[in-house]
Amino acid sequence: MFFRSVFVFFVAVLLSVRVAQAVESDQPFESSIHTTYAVSLAGETTISHEFSLKNLTATSFISQYALKSPLQNLERVSANSNGKEVKTSIVETEDGTTISLAFDDQVVGENKVRKFTISYSSIDTAIISGNVLELYVPSISGDELYKKRSVTLKTPLRFGRATRVTPEPEAVSFTDTTAITNFPDLGNQGVVALFGDRQFYSLTLRYNLENTSNSQGIAQVALPPDTPYQKMQYQSLDPAPKKLQIDQDGNWIATYELTPNSAQAIYLTAQVRVGLWPSPDAPQTPVLPEHTRSQRFWEIDTHAILDVAKTLDTPQTIYEYVVDTLNYNLPENTKELTRKGAVDALGNPDDAVCQEFTDTFIALARAKNIPARRVTGYAYSSNNELRPLSLGADILHAWAEFYNVETNQWQQVDPTWGDTTGGADYFSQFDLNHIAFAINGVSSTTPYAAGSYKSESFESKDVSVELIDAFVPTAPDLSLALEPRKLFGLSIPGLYSGQITNNTGEAWYGLSVSLSTNSSDAKTHMSDPADNLTILPFQTITLPFLVVTDQVQLPQEVELHVRSTLSEGYDKTITFQKVKTGLRAYHYFNETIIAIILVSCLTLGTLITGSLLVFRRRR
Repeated sequence: MFFRSVFVFFVAVLLSVRVAQAVESDQPFESSIHTTYAVSLAGETTISHEFSLKNLTATSFISQYALKSPLQNLERVSANSNGKEVKTSIVETEDGTTISLAFDDQVVGENKVRKFTISYSSIDTAIISGNVLELYVPSISGDELYKKRSVTLKTPLRFGRATRVTPEPEAVSFTDTTAITNFPDLGNQGVVALFGDRQFYSLTLRYNLENTSNSQGIAQVALPPDTPYQKMQYQSLDPAPKKLQIDQDGNWIATYELTPNSAQAIYLTAQVRVGLWPSPDAPQTPVLPEHTRSQRFWEIDTHAILDVAKTLDTPQTIYEYVVDTLNYNLPENTKELTRKGAVDALGNPDDAVCQEFTDTFIALARAKNIPARRVTGYAYSSNNELRPLSLGADILHAWAEFYNVETNQWQQVDPTWGDTTGGADYFSQFDLNHIAFAINGVSSTTPYAAGSYKSESFESKDVSVELIDAFVPTAPDLSLALEPRKLFGLSIPGLYSGQITNNTGEAWYGLSVSLSTNSSDAKTHMSDPADNLTILPFQTITLPFLVVTDQVQLPQEVELHVRSTLSEGYDKTITFQKVKTGLRAYHYFNETIIAIILVSCLTLGTLITGSLLVFRRRR
């Protein structure tokens, strides 16, 4: 959530009171305040404070009033009392702006009430990013000054009702152009409000690969994957990889072959849909024993970690400890930025950046046997001081995940932004600004995120992220090719490879493949599982098909029907003509044994044929 860290000081009220005679009461006035935050489509917020000060004595009245706001660069400052304009004096300092009023009339008498309004506009209260509006109303100190404090949010109707708001409003209403959210008795609480439940981005990523050896090389890169909170749609991946696969943490790993002493640039263009709620379509990666083990940077067996972990019981207390203990401090020379790990971070708490916040949370969580992982990627930020990106190459960011046993979900948390924003809740409420490039769980260091594959030969900008207005899902489009499997260069009847290709840039889940023929004598079999598969963008999956018969006869030609279905409702059957059958015995052997049998049979047949010819010659 966006807000200025200085907001925690919010409003300090300075009263200049004229008293005709001594009074015994310490509080000669009863105050209430109603504040309206009206946000325009351009992101400018008009803030209007309506004050009501009631005299509790017959002899006291207010001659001056001052309001101090932490905001700077305020525009259109005005004040009004009893329907008349009041002159204002404005003083701006490093820690905010003070607006002073001097009243030219007197409101005297017990229970008499002075009502007045102070209004101004600011571009720093709300942020509109694409399809999302973020608004923060800060908490206040000195709430004893007010008998009642209420707040109204007026936001453009295009963003609808707040999708996440703390605390819960008492009432929400709508006009033709505005959503009105009311908090009639807020006390000293602040309000964190997010309008919009999804955000869309376009990505352009570059991976620089180099092979400096004199032999053939293999390189692997992590492509941004689907997660329960983000959906990827690739437009292009150039050049195509030799292989695509999913690792144990759900990363999409592309494998490339590099010729000796060569360099290769990989370009990926994609769109991303980030949502607040986990999608049921994207499968959850399982919790593994490695997710609670000690690793480099997550030194859970050390006294420094164990002594702290003893005092913490839950993921939330761990998060709060990290936010309260570490202080964000980015070095002036980011080339000197090195990953310290959790132990060094606790030893030097004033020199932490995002990876120290993340590593410390993970180490403390794992020390309590709570599965935890590291996510590296991009976090969209309009203010690098409040929401910094400090992982180094191409302004990457790091945050953490822990496995929530109550929801059976990996839950994202960002203790770095919890610290730099002055206490925003990045534990129980996440945002729409984080895009995962890679997940480190089984390993604390690999795979590396996009932006980390820098060339030693030249400088390049390898990560570009922009907001876009829409994300248009594509329909599944799978194609199938059938090729005979060959052993020693020979096609073996009955043995085939089915190659299923995803022609779209989206991953599809729940893929199942089944086989049938038009012959009652022919049987089909797949030696590899073909249920509930995942097929990645532009990926080709090869499945071994077996078409056999119980009859001891020469290979027969049949029709092979291959049916592909997806959980998204996709159902397609392709028929292949003149597919030759093999022997049912193939079902019980692997290809190597089949090859040995066939070669043996061929050799034996050759020997028998040769012997018969010899016998014939002897006659």
